[in-house]
Amino acid sequence: MLNTVNYGKALRVIGQELAGLFPRFLEIAADGASFAVSGDCHPNPFEAVKENLFKKAWKVFFSNAAAADSAPTVPATRFSRSFDAAEIDRLDQINRARRSDDYRRADSYSLAERLRTMGAIVDLNKGRLKLLRKEADRLSVEYWDAQGEIKSAKLTTVIMYRDQQRFGTQRQHRPAELWEGYDF
Repeated sequence: MLNTVNYGKALRVIGQELAGLFPRFLEIAADGASFAVSGDCHPNPFEAVKENLFKKAWKVFFSNAAAADSAPTVPATRFSRSFDAAEIDRLDQINRARRSDDYRRADSYSLAERLRTMGAIVDLNKGRLKLLRKEADRLSVEYWDAQGEIKSAKLTTVIMYRDQQRFGTQRQHRPAELWEGYDF
């Protein structure tokens, strides 16, 4: 069976849609060109919790120093989404219009770029995606290769960034596989 799904594109689009959820855990299961996505999202880590001045002063003067420095813990929220080929194409058109004037290099740390990289691994091996998992900064992908055998690849954000930098400056010295030599 010939695979016509561009997993790099599909996973990039899914990453763009989920980036605002700040998923700590993410699982994407594929069934052909349909994707079932679930995970745990956390509040935006870049927004500081704002307290009024009186509360801050009260903590400083009357609280334990360790308690004053601790941030309130917000529990993770579960989410579930699904994407089919038509939805991915529609979202890609919307996102393409937004980035058409942006000539900067893709951000290696963005969720969309990390998922795109994992999809590219599947695409380069002429595979069919089975499952992609993201836990903190670790990503793993399981896929069927062209011969129908289950394969897997594991990467961290740091490894992806390092390999992208090295690949950009030394194309001829790139290892056969991005994830070669790493086991976590």
